[in-house]
Amino acid sequence: MMGEVTTQGTAAHAGLPAGTRGKTGTAEHPGGGKAHSWFIGYRGDLAFAAFVLDGGEGGQVAAPMAARFLAAVKS
Repeated sequence: MMGEVTTQGTAAHAGLPAGTRGKTGTAEHPGGGKAHSWFIGYRGDLAFAAFVLDGGEGGQVAAPMAARFLAAVKS
């Protein structure tokens, strides 16, 4: 399932490098406002999480942030 999220699902267009696996999410909070955005995943032996307070949808905000992170830590 985590592989399909990054190749065919909500994170498919996030720019994640090949071999990345993960799951996007959107968390509403009480009090309204914009939802929180998250992406949790791994690539090789590196596990990571990206969380954006009031960021919106996980596949549109947190997953691209994770892609930038992975580009910066090239393994």
